[in-house]
Amino acid sequence: MRKWRSASGKYFATRGITKKELPKLMAAMKEDGLIAMITYEGVKWYVGDYAVTSTSVAAVWGLTKAQMKRIQDYVVSNDPFMQLYE
Repeated sequence: MRKWRSASGKYFATRGITKKELPKLMAAMKEDGLIAMITYEGVKWYVGDYAVTSTSVAAVWGLTKAQMKRIQDYVVSNDPFMQLYE
């Protein structure tokens, strides 16, 4: 699991991702070589030239389905990876 939060990960229940944490998570994903592209089929994830599933992204980054949905909504509304493919 990738480390992107400064706080301890030892919680009984998974806590949500705050608005302040989303840009930090996107920056950590970029640094790791992971990008998201908005397509007609939805948000697609890539590592280099290889497509990866959102399930595998969630597993590697330690995210729940709800957290992954929030991240995908954030990507669609802000497109933080846009400058990479302009």
